[in-house]
Amino acid sequence: MVIALLLSDANKPLRYADLSRVGLQCLYAAHSMWKALSILQSAILCRELETLSTTSSTLPSRLLSAFDAHVGDCSCQTRAQMLWELVQFYGIPEKQDTLDRAIIMLQELRIQAALLLQEIEQSHGKPRIPTLDALRTHLSVWQRIGFTRFLNLFSGPSDSPPGTGVPQATVAGDVLVSPTPPPDSSHKRYQITVAPEWDTDNLFLVARFLTLCLLLSECKIAKINSGPPIRVIVRVDLQLMYASIGRELEALGLLPAQRNAKPCDGKVKLNKQCDAMQGYVSIVTTDWVKKAVLRLGLLDFHQSLSEGLIVANSRRISCVATYVSALLLRALWFTSNTPLLVAIQRFCSHGEFHNIYCRITRNPTSPAPSFCEMGEPNWFDVTLVSDEDIIASPWAIMPHVIMICMSGEGTIDDFRRLLLDSNQGNSRPSQPHSGTCREIVDYINKLKELNFARFMAHCSAHHDQFPFTLPDDEDGFETVSDLIQKGLGKRASDIFKEARDGADAFGTGRSMNRFTIEHLVVEFPGMTLKELQGKPIVYGCKLES
Repeated sequence: MVIALLLSDANKPLRYADLSRVGLQCLYAAHSMWKALSILQSAILCRELETLSTTSSTLPSRLLSAFDAHVGDCSCQTRAQMLWELVQFYGIPEKQDTLDRAIIMLQELRIQAALLLQEIEQSHGKPRIPTLDALRTHLSVWQRIGFTRFLNLFSGPSDSPPGTGVPQATVAGDVLVSPTPPPDSSHKRYQITVAPEWDTDNLFLVARFLTLCLLLSECKIAKINSGPPIRVIVRVDLQLMYASIGRELEALGLLPAQRNAKPCDGKVKLNKQCDAMQGYVSIVTTDWVKKAVLRLGLLDFHQSLSEGLIVANSRRISCVATYVSALLLRALWFTSNTPLLVAIQRFCSHGEFHNIYCRITRNPTSPAPSFCEMGEPNWFDVTLVSDEDIIASPWAIMPHVIMICMSGEGTIDDFRRLLLDSNQGNSRPSQPHSGTCREIVDYINKLKELNFARFMAHCSAHHDQFPFTLPDDEDGFETVSDLIQKGLGKRASDIFKEARDGADAFGTGRSMNRFTIEHLVVEFPGMTLKELQGKPIVYGCKLES
């Protein structure tokens, strides 16, 4: 429903009979873009509240985690950092002004799309109307609703003077192909690229990325399969998501009372739309990784990314090897001073559920860490925090990268079995607590000594390096080891193997003795606290019974 505006070829021919479908798609897309940028704007405004007098309890229930897209590339940790950087970038006053202008223009664009759809619906069953008959391509529809003007203003640097931005004209080989416009076209400069690219200073590219993330996040459904092995399977229900957008537009009075266009095009087309959106988001994510590696000056390693550390499957979902992305993020968390909150969901041996929170911050006295070393305890500071700290502390007004983690006696399967029982109402603690759990107190004391940098190495090295089978059934761990050696040297490759082999002994990997990462997202700590209170959850998902 949003492809016509976000991932479409501007010069694609348009039949008169398809006008109502394309008009409805443009309306849904314009509304979704407005919503995505409005969420970013709200997050920036929340960040700028007076931290000494305002607590996180005043924040809304959800903001940045609305962009927690389900893509299937095991790169949630990367997108969390990408979103955190966006909040920092657009928190600058001149960038905020540009963001405000874009949101106002999208409101007008949405109205124009609604008026066009109304005109199309009113013409149904009547002779062709010349003004509608002139809409022969997607580009002509964009011009009619004002989308080309939006592109012209916001496809360049985000603080450039109005009207100076010019959309790039490149070929989109990985998602959708945008052919060369016909020779007589007077609109070549509006040939929009759908080539995935990360550029924080191009507000249109930012809006497109955020919008697709939003759509891939809003209706995530999780199902816990009893196995064996027990697995948590997450999917995106686009039909539910489009129905939700339709209700929002109806509430705004922007949908015609009677319309012939259908919000959904059938299961096959919905699956294709989902693949296109997921493919785009995944490749933008890998583009960010390539550019982040260059920012760190790792030129030789950058070459290894294109030689096999970034892989795409048959659905064109692209992903970076887990260990590589973890090393990169660990370095950026240190150099960028990214605040982190570890939220540990733990079952004690008695079957009771507990939430435990640690705040992770850069140690300002530590020298810059080595990119590929296992990790020293003085790189990051670990601070245990209570629910009250999260509600009342000034730092909690700032967005954090949130690590949702699993912990308990036994393995990941044991944790998921307890998660399944809890969500089915079958949880029966063997020794219900009447007071403080001594076991949890001991566990918290051990957490105070956590070497967080080393934990990241162990956890990511043990994890499957790619979420799908590699071409020719290559071994993912061997492939990563070889390419790390080529790009970073033999010592870096040996450390990777050591990190993998030592994960269980450290208390991560399949072991739950310490904890293992389940998911990462960027959000305000107070909102995460509200989300995690009560029984254990699959974060950001509606559980399917």
